[in-house]
Amino acid sequence: MKSLFCSKCGGFLRKRYVFVKSIHKRELKRHTPKREKSGTERFFPYKSYRPFQNDAIDFAFNVVTNRKIGLLSSPCGTGKSVSVLTAFFKAKDLDDSVGRLFALTRTRNQLEIYCRELKRIKAHSGADFVASIFQSKREMCPYVRENARLRNINYHGFLNYCRNLKNGAFGKTCRFYERTYNRRKLSYRASNVVNKIKKVGPLLPAEVYEIGVDAGVCPYEVTKALAKCADVLVGNYNYILVDSVRNSIFSRAGIKMENVNCIFDEAHSLPNYAVDILSDELSMISIKRAQREVEAFDINDFGVLNALEDVVVDLGRDVYEESGFDVEHVIETSEIIKPTSEKLGISVEKLLETVHELSDLGEIIQYKRAESGRNPFSYLSRCASFLSNWTQIVGTNYAKYVTTEVGWGKEHYAKIGIRCLDPALAAGVINKIRSAILMSGTLWHTDYYIDVLGIKRSNSESIELPSPYPRENRLIMVDTSVTTKFERRDEEQWKRIADHLQKIVGEINGRVAVYFPSYAIMHQVIESTSFDLPYIMEERHTKIVDLLQFLDCNEACVVFGVSRGKISEGVDMSKDGRSLLSAVITVGLPYPKRTELQRVLVEYFEERFGAKAIEYAIGIPCLNALAQSAGRLLRDPEDEGIIVMMDRRAAGRFKYKLPRDWREDMEAHYDVEKILERIRKFTVDYTKPAHAEDEISFGKPSKPTFSSQA
Repeated sequence: MKSLFCSKCGGFLRKRYVFVKSIHKRELKRHTPKREKSGTERFFPYKSYRPFQNDAIDFAFNVVTNRKIGLLSSPCGTGKSVSVLTAFFKAKDLDDSVGRLFALTRTRNQLEIYCRELKRIKAHSGADFVASIFQSKREMCPYVRENARLRNINYHGFLNYCRNLKNGAFGKTCRFYERTYNRRKLSYRASNVVNKIKKVGPLLPAEVYEIGVDAGVCPYEVTKALAKCADVLVGNYNYILVDSVRNSIFSRAGIKMENVNCIFDEAHSLPNYAVDILSDELSMISIKRAQREVEAFDINDFGVLNALEDVVVDLGRDVYEESGFDVEHVIETSEIIKPTSEKLGISVEKLLETVHELSDLGEIIQYKRAESGRNPFSYLSRCASFLSNWTQIVGTNYAKYVTTEVGWGKEHYAKIGIRCLDPALAAGVINKIRSAILMSGTLWHTDYYIDVLGIKRSNSESIELPSPYPRENRLIMVDTSVTTKFERRDEEQWKRIADHLQKIVGEINGRVAVYFPSYAIMHQVIESTSFDLPYIMEERHTKIVDLLQFLDCNEACVVFGVSRGKISEGVDMSKDGRSLLSAVITVGLPYPKRTELQRVLVEYFEERFGAKAIEYAIGIPCLNALAQSAGRLLRDPEDEGIIVMMDRRAAGRFKYKLPRDWREDMEAHYDVEKILERIRKFTVDYTKPAHAEDEISFGKPSKPTFSSQA
């Protein structure tokens, strides 16, 4: 990498050169590009660019223009969303055949970010474009808002209810849907709503909902109608990755795959999201509820549910006695179907016929529940659907398993599952669209994403932008005296971790998030601790809103969570753009569990990727989980904080999986007192700017790393 010469200080800006804050401020103007008279300037809605933002815009512009698949890695808070939107509009302004843009997000917060940026671009540029912002059909349904029972229905159950209501299966029809269409064509009333949104938009889904309900039409159907003339669509990953959802939207809107450009935000999560789409689980809880359901509605299930319960309980007991909780034991299809048919005294073929009948009976239950004003969901239908998938889904790219979990009341229950092993089965559709940009703050190993998502290497390009934030704002420490390595786990290790954790949290004296590899390890360690500070511990039913309220109400507190859990990824622990956290501590390295299911995944990856299998199945997923946990810390250039990795392996070979700036800044100590001393020094040395309007100090200049995968 060539050095950059700085005319201000007369020196070369080499990668290892460490700038103090005063130099950061002096050189900010030198390394932040000025706005130029160009196509970019017309659509970029802000007065100035952040460092390296022009690189992101140029990269995205070239990807869209040249019909490529681009992988963009750029830290949080660097303006990725507005950069890719600007690039698209610039490309479309030059060539209208560029087609449409579909921005795909994981969370509602990200969806709203795109809507706000689109509003700014339209106000700034005066460009005449239409945007259709999708929220789920359930969230935009007026009946769900009116009926509390419908709010707790699962999404599949809601879709069945919606379809039956539109068809008049419950003795009444959806009044909002009827007013939206007139003989399958958009009604005059709905057309007026669409035209109004085209004029005043882009609008958030909540705004579309209010306009739609006031006019008496279906807000979701209005959004779909708007998509027909939209230049930009925004929704979640399902709108591209799920065939049925994509086909429904695209066919109604007349959209062709070859005319669509996609943005996949938070793309580090794409591999897991893709396999989850094609995976499924059925628990004993669902089976028992189905049993109560058939009794309540006087339905004959032919004894299938009782036989299935016996088989699943027996398998779950065996797994629990051998391996304990939360460990998947891989089984064959026949290990559920054959013993169930034997208990019933019928052939496997007859059992499958009976399962099909149960599916029809489940629809009758849905109708009866809706007719009586209850939640129109059938657990019998759920069980029948799962058993059908269990027998129909075959091949080496799927694995079937049984496991045992602990419920809310500490009782344990068994469940059976179907796990997709190949993300490319869902994500391979990316190769069929006109262009795609996969972006994240931690898209560090691009080869991994290209391979596991099945992206055509010859058509892909990547760029990794340096962090523009001051590196001295962040302290990275490793406690090498502890580990959660499987062979080292014992009571003494948990006590040592607990002791060090208490001392470190006490020294920080702020809001601290602590992440563990699993719930089991979290409980083992916390049992040996005694904190004076208030704390909240993640459970499977923890609500994000409760977590954020807890942080907002406590200036010094502890959040205990699990890597890959609901509070370690995609949660913005900030207020007014500033991070609420003073530190993130990761206890152990979040490697996937050693289970038979994980072994099968490694074997499958060995067939596909050879020597890369271990890295792809174990190493990089661990790295991503760690990066996402640490990513909760800094959300703004003025944020400062401490990252502590409590595991000696983080300073070993694992260190070389981390970005170079992490490796260079990492400090490893065996003596916990040295860690505490370093934390004290960091806290004393760092002083925040006196006023929020002070000039922002950005990190040391570097150059983006480009890679063409051709």
